[in-house]
This record gives sequence, structure tokens and C-alpha cells, in this order.
Amino acid sequence: MELTIRMAYRAEIDGLRAIAVLSVLAFHYGAPLPGGFTGVDVFFVISGFLITQILAGEIAAGTFSIFGFYDRRMRRILPALLTMLVTVLLAGRFLLMPGDYAALAKSTAAAAFGVSNFYFLENTGYFDRAAEFQVLLHTWSLAVEEQFYVVWPLLLLGLTRISLRFALAPTLALFVAVGCICSIFYFDVAPKSAFYMTLPRAWELGLGALLAFLPALPRLIGELAVAVGLALMVAGFALISSDHFPGASVLVPCIGAALVIWPCARPTFSGRVLGLLAPVGLISYSLYLWHWPIWVLYRTFVGNRVPDLAESIVIATASIVISAVSYLCVERPFRNRRWSPPRTVVTGLAGIMTVLCAAMYVDSSDGLPQRIPPEGLAMRSLVVMWKWPCKNIGIDALQGKFCAFGAPWDGARRKTLIWGDSHAQHFAPIVEAINHDPERSILVYAGCSAVLGDGNDVLSADDPQFPEYCKRFHADGEKLLRKDPAIDQVILATRWAELPARIGKGDAEAGLVAMRNALVKLIDETAMPQRRFILIGTVPELTDRVVECAHQLHSTLLRAPCSATIQQADARIIRNRTDATDTLLIEIAKTIPHVSAVTPTGRLCGNDTCETSMDGEFLWRDLNHIRRNLNPQTRRDFADRIGLTAALADDRRDTRAQPDPDNALNH
Repeated sequence: MELTIRMAYRAEIDGLRAIAVLSVLAFHYGAPLPGGFTGVDVFFVISGFLITQILAGEIAAGTFSIFGFYDRRMRRILPALLTMLVTVLLAGRFLLMPGDYAALAKSTAAAAFGVSNFYFLENTGYFDRAAEFQVLLHTWSLAVEEQFYVVWPLLLLGLTRISLRFALAPTLALFVAVGCICSIFYFDVAPKSAFYMTLPRAWELGLGALLAFLPALPRLIGELAVAVGLALMVAGFALISSDHFPGASVLVPCIGAALVIWPCARPTFSGRVLGLLAPVGLISYSLYLWHWPIWVLYRTFVGNRVPDLAESIVIATASIVISAVSYLCVERPFRNRRWSPPRTVVTGLAGIMTVLCAAMYVDSSDGLPQRIPPEGLAMRSLVVMWKWPCKNIGIDALQGKFCAFGAPWDGARRKTLIWGDSHAQHFAPIVEAINHDPERSILVYAGCSAVLGDGNDVLSADDPQFPEYCKRFHADGEKLLRKDPAIDQVILATRWAELPARIGKGDAEAGLVAMRNALVKLIDETAMPQRRFILIGTVPELTDRVVECAHQLHSTLLRAPCSATIQQADARIIRNRTDATDTLLIEIAKTIPHVSAVTPTGRLCGNDTCETSMDGEFLWRDLNHIRRNLNPQTRRDFADRIGLTAALADDRRDTRAQPDPDNALNH
């Protein structure tokens, strides 16, 4: 097949761009469109087709130039992108706490260099700021495209030189098919990497590229192809879930987009109708760039509250207006500028370096903490609020190294094992503050809940191997308890409240039964005459609004007025989250000797509110973790307040998690 190019403007492709960007905007802005995010995959297919069409024409005409290619890419991508990045970085100066501002600076530098997908792969984990509050999260897809186009022009040139021209389309089709199959299997192994990385996504751009070399469809078949393609895309927008994406479901939007884009011998009615949306498609790049930062920064301004319908409509309108201005004043003038390609490339690199320098200044300054009064510095970042010095050591029975404090573990006369997940980690400083035994060593065995790994499993979206990890973790923990009789205290601390539904695969009652059986089995199989078990329930899980408001309460940032107080309705919801698991822990403590239960939610939350501060310090790091950088006295008072001090001292007056009758907050 002869290598040719079809350069005629196709309004229906801009219409398709409009549908793609509006679906993404609707998804991000809370519309009932669960698969709206797949508009990004539609963009990948469109981009692969359009750019390959241009490249193929230049290669066929003998006018291809790598400098010319990057001249066009820089004029197309950089002006609007760098303008948005600079604006967002300036806005962060007035809106973001130092930790978030430093993180924004890092992501700004990554976005400017086209590697933000790597940044977000590493910085959207359990202990990072939630993805929904990452201002530049959306730039991961731009990075995927730019990394693809570092390789694709030269690869396409090589393919046309070393293969017979009639074999180019079958060769590309083979690459796309193999890439698609490998990506689907890779998703089962590393879903997060499959989402963010370029190689697992390359086949989507390759599918668009393939279309540039396929014969045009007859009109009637083309009409049907467009209709079927649109139907597939709509089905993807309405039905695909982000919980299992990208997997095989990614085929739905990609094939749908490909059927719409596939060139036709004559214009179709469906294409003409789709072309009516072309004006929105023209601003789609700017709209994609601006809609997400505007949404996130507004949510930051109002204390992370989700905007209501009226606010969402206003924000969407503002995004469209700003995007239109960006298109008219930034995109279009630079796209039409006719500098020499080397000058464009040099100017583009200079712009990237300027943004990099500004971002690195903010990052190296630790997010400019001087913007925050001294009384707010202890809560300036998630990292600072989690800081607590603890040396990691190796234990013979365990794989890896774990935090240990107090007396040296080897040879200690008395030992405490704190077993659990991240909640074991946030209770460690509290246990340390109330430990007055110089001959006691305390080990924080944090990784998996003690009820997981021995018949109970939960799935992790980021780590498909998590069940296997928990099996090894549980086996090692049991081996340590059987092997070391000096361990006379075992503290089990976990985010229990989330586990029943996950263990029971949606059946919380079955999950509770499984949890009870697992705890009883562990206690029975590792019991020793002087060994006591302390079961610590889940701490109250707060709302975004309360936590965010408390963190910036002492700041001078540009924020809407807010309250860090738990309202009555919220207090009721918070208590309800932990009632079932707290009841389970108390019941086990009542029926098995040498077992105590501590229920923080029952002690901190009453009928009207929950205690969130103590000794003038806000207690929470995030929605469900206690700060580890609390003052020692605050930690001691917190332990007293929830009943942990009494439980560890084996005070029989308060080891069964009974409510304190003198506390007006108990319910």
C-alpha cells in the first residue's frame, strides 16, 4: 500500500475532541458519568492518528525533519502548558500549605519536562496527598504522549525504510495487537504502572497511527462505523469503572474512537453532526489543561469541600471561558508563529528551564514555610506530621527491618509487639510516651492487619500481590510470637472499620465473623502464661473539611472561613463506622482471658461531637491517622483519654473498654 497522507480538515475529529474533553470534565466535576475519564483514551487515539498522518505525508514527500517535528510539537504544546503551570504555581503561593506547595513545585517541574506520569506513579500512594487534591495530576496523560513522540517519528521512519510499504499496515496492526494484549496482562501484575506508564499505553496511540494507513471506508460502512463508535464511547462513559482500569475495558473507548476516526471515502451524516461540536474541540487542549487545576484550587479554597451543583456549573463555565481565552491569546498565536525550527526548540527549552528554576526554588525552600505563623508550622505538611524517630532493625524470625524502640530488642527482659497496618505505626509514639519500663523493648510490626493472611484476604488496587504478602507477613508474625516468650504484650492495631466489607467481599456480616475467627485463632495459637493481648479499635475517621480546616487554622492563606468542629450529624456517622468492629473487639475481650480492648471512638465521640484537639494540638494527620509529631505530654494525655494507659498497666478497672461514666462525651 502506498504511503500517502490525507490532510483535509475533518471537523468531526474536533467534534470527537469536544466529546472527549467534556466527558473528562464531567467526570472530574462530579457528574454521574463513572467512565468519563476514558475521554483521555479517546485523546490518545486521536493524537496517534493526526500526528502519524502528518509524519507519513512528510516521509512520503521526503520533507521529514526531526527539528521540524519538534518545532510543531513545542508550538502546539508548550505555550499553553507553561502558561498554566506558571499560573498554578503562583496561585499555590496564596492557597497551599508548605508541604502541598512543595509537592506542587515538584509536579510542576515534572510536568514541564514531560515526565509527570513518573512523578504521580511514585506520589499517589497511601500516605501521599489524595490524588483528587493533586493540582497537576491530569498532566500525566500529556507526559505519556510526549514520551511516545520522542520515539515514534524515528521508529515510523525506520519502519518505512526497512519494510515493504504494503506491509506497513499489517506490521503496525501486529504491534498494536501485541501491545494491547501485553498491557491487559500487565494490568493484572502492576495496575498503577499500567495506568501511568507510556509503554502499556503506547498501543492506544499506535491504534490511531494505524488508521492513517488503512483504506478509506465506503460511505454506508463509514456511517455505520461512526454510529457504532459513538455508541461504544457512550457505553464506556456510562459503564466503565475506574476501579479496574485500564484492563480489557480500555478497548471500548479506544475501538469506539477508532471507528469514528477511520477515514471514509465520502463525508457521513454522523460526521457532519459530530462536526457541530468542532468549536469546543478547538479549545479542548486548553480546556483539558485548565479545568482540573481550577477545580482542585477551588476545593482547596473552600476547605476540600466538594462543590455543590450550582458551584460546579459556575466552575465549569469559568473553565470554558478561561480555556477560550487561552486558545485565542496563547495557543493560536504561537501555533501560527513561523520561527525557524531551531529557534523554536531553543526558546521552548528556555521556557521549560525558567519554569524548572521557579519550581525548584519553591521546592528547595520547603514550600515557603515563612508564609505560616510559628504556631502552624507543626502541621505544615503530611511528612512533618508523620515524623517520629525510630530505628529499623532486623529480627531473625521476620523478613525485612522494622521500627523498634525502648531497650535493645535482643536480650530485653520484656517485649511488646505492635502488630497491624499504618495504625500500628501511628500508635507507636503514643505507646512510647507511656512506657516507663527501661527493660522493655517495643517492636512495630506494621504491614498487614493480624486478621489477614491466614484465610482472610483483601484486594489492593495498587498491589495485586498484597494477599500473598499478607500470608507471609502473618506466618512470620506467628512464628515470632511462638519463638519469643519475652513478648508479654501484643498490641493489635488496625483500621478495623474498613475490613469487614472488604474481607466479606461486600458482605460485612460475613466479614465480621471471619475477623472474629481470625483474632480468636491467633490469640489461642500464640497464647503464653504471661502474655496479654490489647486490641485497639479504629480511631474516629474525620471528614476532609474538618482536617483541612484545622491544618490551616493558624495560617494566613487565602481560604474561605471554615470550622474544625465535628457537627452532630457527622459525629453520629463517625461513631456508626466503628460500632460493629468496636463491639467485636469488646466481645472478644470479655470472653477470652488476658485480652483487653481499647475503643478510641467510643472514648472520643459522644452524641454531639468528637474531640479532635488536646492540650492545644489538633490530633489528626489526615482523615484516619493520628499525628506522630504530637508533643509527648499530648501523647500521654491521649493514651489516658482512650484507656490505653490503663490497659497496658493491666488496670482491671478499665481493661474491657467500658465507657467512662464521668465523661459527658460517652454515649
